Amino acid sequence: MQKGNLLQFSCKGCKHPVTFSVFTLENGKDSFSCPQCSREYLLRDAVLKKQLKLFEDLCLQLIASQEILSHAAIGIDVGEHHVKIPYKLLLTRLNSTLDLIIDGEPLSIMFLIEPLKEGPSCCA
Repeated sequence: MQKGNLLQFSCKGCKHPVTFSVFTLENGKDSFSCPQCSREYLLRDAVLKKQLKLFEDLCLQLIASQEILSHAAIGIDVGEHHVKIPYKLLLTRLNSTLDLIIDGEPLSIMFLIEPLKEGPSCCA
């Protein structure tokens, strides 16, 4: 898997998708800008960087564990009915988001990944 732009949020100025990677933050780059309106974003808070890194690591681990997860399922009880949903199906249908409050405003950061040939197209 490539270490590319794995995290995305909507620009507060123009709502255009802004993508970034924790890997670039780890390499000393703590700012990036919206490709549409050039609004700059700074990520200097060490706690926030740590939380983003943990979130990205979790998503990457789910991808790495797809072999075992393809044999796992989540059980859901609705009334008297019990439904098992395969993890593999969940990973292809659900978006992973990290919901934060930054400067008093909500910000949802979504995890992105290139679709896999036989695996999830988006992981969580």
